[in-house]
Amino acid sequence: MSCEGPTIVAIAEGALVELEKIIRNYSKPLCITDELIHSEYSKYLEDIIGQTCRWIMANSYTRNSIQDFDSVDIIIGFGGGTSLDVAKLIAGKTGLDWISVPTAASHDGIASEVASVSHDGYKYSQKCKGPLAVIADTAIISRAPPRLKLAGLGDIICKTASLSEWKLAHEEKGEPFDRKVYSIVDNALHTVLKDDRIETLIQAEIDAGRAMSIFGSSRPCSGTEHAISHAMDRTSKELHGLQVAFATPICLFYLQKAGYTEHGFEEILSFMRSRQMPTTFNEIGHSPATFLDDVHHAGKIMKKRERYSVLEHLNVDDANILSAMRDLGY
Repeated sequence: MSCEGPTIVAIAEGALVELEKIIRNYSKPLCITDELIHSEYSKYLEDIIGQTCRWIMANSYTRNSIQDFDSVDIIIGFGGGTSLDVAKLIAGKTGLDWISVPTAASHDGIASEVASVSHDGYKYSQKCKGPLAVIADTAIISRAPPRLKLAGLGDIICKTASLSEWKLAHEEKGEPFDRKVYSIVDNALHTVLKDDRIETLIQAEIDAGRAMSIFGSSRPCSGTEHAISHAMDRTSKELHGLQVAFATPICLFYLQKAGYTEHGFEEILSFMRSRQMPTTFNEIGHSPATFLDDVHHAGKIMKKRERYSVLEHLNVDDANILSAMRDLGY
C-alpha cells in the first residue's frame, strides 16, 4: 500500500487563488508547463502566489537531463498530461513536494503518483510521487478543447472493464485485491456515468488517482484496455483516453462471456456514441489488422506486468477476435 493521495483538493471556478495559501511557506517554486499555458497564464500565476517562478517547458525535459534543482523547494505541474508527468518525474527524482494544477480534464493521472513515460515507441507507467495538492480551476479547464474532456471521460468509463478484470484476476489467479480501493474507483465510475459535468469528471479523476496511490499500483484502473492503448501508441497519435475507451467494448464483450461485469458493452457503446466518441476504425483512424496486432501486443504487456487478462482467461483466437470486432461494429 502507498499514500492516501493529495491532502488538499480545490475544484472551482477561480480555484487557482488557493495556490497562494499552499505555497506560503515555500520561496523557490519551479513550474512545469508548456509554451501555450506559459504565454497565457504565467503572469497570472505569479501574481497570485506573489513570487517569481523558475519555469521549465515540459517538452524540453528529458529524464536524463542534467539540471540543478538545489535552488527549488516546491514543484508546480501546470498544464496537461505531459506537464504533470514531468512534474511527477522531477518530484520523484528530488523528493520535493509537487502541486498538480491541471488545465484539462483529459486523464486520471492528475492526482496519481504514476507518470506516463515513452520508450521504444509506446508508453508505460513509472511510479513517482503523488501530489501534495490538486488545484483544478474550472475557469481554465473549461477553455480546453472539448476533445480533451472526451478523453477524460474515456479514462473513467474504461473502469467498467478494468475493475471487472481486476476482480477476475483476483478470484482466478490470486492477484492482490482491496475492497476499499475497488469501491473508490467504482463510485467514481458511477458518478460519471450518471453525471458527466466537468466538476464531476475532475473529482472522479482525482478519486481514481487516489485509489491507485492507496493500492500502490495502477491495476484497479488499468487492465487489458490500457494495454491495448499502449500497443496502439506504436502507430497512433490519438489521445490516450479515447484509445482506452475504444478498446473497452471488446474487453467488456469478453468479460460478459466470463460472467465478470455488471456493465454491458452495449451500455458503454451507447454512452460513447451519444457523446460522439470514436467507436469505429474509421473514426479513430485505425485498421482491423493493426488493431488485431495491438491486441496481441497487449497480451505480452499484460504478461510482462504479471497481470491476468480476460483474453488469456478465455483463450480467444484471432478468428474469435475478428468476429467480435464485427459484432461490436468496429
